[in-house]
Amino acid sequence: MRDAVKTQLLLLAVALTVTSCSSGEETKPVERDPLAPYAATGKTKTFDLTMQDVLWEVGPSALYNGIGYNGQIPGPPIEVNAGDHVTIHLTNKSSEPHSIHTHVVKFTKGNDGTDEDLVKPGETKTVEWDAVYAGTFPYHDHGDEAHGLALGLFGALIVHAPEEAPANEHLVILSDFDQNAYQQLPGVADPVTGEFPDGGTFHDGGHQYMHTINGKAYEDAVPPFKGKVGELSRWRIVSIGQEFHTWHIHGHRWLDEANKVTDNVQLGPGSYTTFEFKEDNPGSWLVHCHVPSHMEGGMMADYIVSP
Repeated sequence: MRDAVKTQLLLLAVALTVTSCSSGEETKPVERDPLAPYAATGKTKTFDLTMQDVLWEVGPSALYNGIGYNGQIPGPPIEVNAGDHVTIHLTNKSSEPHSIHTHVVKFTKGNDGTDEDLVKPGETKTVEWDAVYAGTFPYHDHGDEAHGLALGLFGALIVHAPEEAPANEHLVILSDFDQNAYQQLPGVADPVTGEFPDGGTFHDGGHQYMHTINGKAYEDAVPPFKGKVGELSRWRIVSIGQEFHTWHIHGHRWLDEANKVTDNVQLGPGSYTTFEFKEDNPGSWLVHCHVPSHMEGGMMADYIVSP
């Protein structure tokens, strides 16, 4: 008799559990472990990069003696999907040894891009990464790193997550140039008199053309970022070089990595972040680094939002 009662009570408990689970209550989705790598896609993305000398136009009458991946500063974005295998054929046509190194994604010691992995002038080396983590990361020279970064050997690795929503994407790479490497500058004003040595009236700060956005300086050279009301606006920001920078967007706000409202993010050298917001504010907005001398040195541009 007792066994029969126990059986009935057990059946009742099971029935109540089933009823509770099917009562229409919503269950929270299980959040993905951010440290869990994405599964391999079985696809290999191949890129050819050549490190070569370039006379880079940072702005009107501002010509820089640099070295770029594929002859451009910054180098071309390396854009893949999470889980892809990345193969880079890296050729050095410059006069010094250089390399390529990236962050977060997985690679073996022989693909790290440090001293023993440098590509000598005239050589080609194959570099392989596994992009198993999504995000926006820098890639850059890791030989004489400070020298290579100042010359222009840097770019962005963009790894898209499979659950990523479609968005208007903006890539921003903040970098610092060496004023002594310019072949030509439009002229720096005398700090006492305010006069230019050549009689010009262009950008006159002591940091003139030292700080760049995507390899360019000031609104007359940095292509404006463009948006449209109603779209999802995604910003991928990389800071590379010697200085701390911020990225400030006038007239907008978003949630930072601490889930707090902000309109300005701070990034140290080699730092990176990705954020997004729903665009809701038309107009021509200033975007810039909020360090005053960096803004005066070139880190300012326009963000044009159409209705």
